[in-house]
Amino acid sequence: MSNLELICRLCDLLDRAQQIIRRQASLLAEHGIETSDGEIERQRGALLREIERNI
Repeated sequence: MSNLELICRLCDLLDRAQQIIRRQASLLAEHGIETSDGEIERQRGALLREIERNI
């Protein structure tokens, strides 16, 4: 497996994990528990920018 393939697989896992987190946050919000401050999205963006710089 090449480095690029590995990075693509890791990005896919990151996307799926973030989808799960968003669904869980949505369920919590339905019960009046607020969880979203945008931090997850900011960290994901920073990680993807770092990956792009190193490809």
